Amino acid sequence: MPTRSAIKLLLVEDHLALREMITESLQTLGYQVAPYESAEAALSSADTDSPIALLDINLPGEDGMRLAQKLRILNPSIGVILMTVRNRLTDKLEGYEAGADFYLPKPVDPQELDAAILALCRRLPDLQRTDLTLHYTSQQLTNRKKIQVTLSAEDCRLLTVLAQAPNSRLEYWELAEHLALDLDSETLRTTLEKRVSRLRRKLRELDQPSTAIKALRGYGYQLTCTLRFL
Repeated sequence: MPTRSAIKLLLVEDHLALREMITESLQTLGYQVAPYESAEAALSSADTDSPIALLDINLPGEDGMRLAQKLRILNPSIGVILMTVRNRLTDKLEGYEAGADFYLPKPVDPQELDAAILALCRRLPDLQRTDLTLHYTSQQLTNRKKIQVTLSAEDCRLLTVLAQAPNSRLEYWELAEHLALDLDSETLRTTLEKRVSRLRRKLRELDQPSTAIKALRGYGYQLTCTLRFL
């Protein structure tokens, strides 16, 4: 199963404070979140390719159930979690008929929402595939198209420690320790950025985005693609 940092969530919630609260709690867990205030805004975005959608039902304009149906047409494998105060049995049955995998009553507990997301991750086919495979002994990195690049020992170590870290993120000092760098060096940040930039170039050769290793301002770095080891 992919790490949380490799999972992009489409969130559609019209209540600003609630949208911000849900976004913050999910980002704290490590998820990537694309928040929108309406069905129309979400459908006009590029984020309809997200593997999981979290939808409020009572939206302005088109409601969450109709949105769920449209997302299923655009992205048949998408996982859908409906969140609503409407908790009558008839409402729930209508939600499942519209394509919901989970129907969660508001207020949704962040732990329950996280559990529902992870349950979907275990069954969604697109999330069972990893982006990259690292053959550790040969230091060969391969993507889904079988394109292959050879990593240096330093690149291999950097990629490995990021992939194995909780939520695939490490602080600057943690990276420095893993890479045996001098914590007291005035050029530590510059050295880390050079190494990350070099690895990013290798990842771009394998069709990974420039955000495959994301800089976390004032914190460190996070790997956002999925990796398995052979």
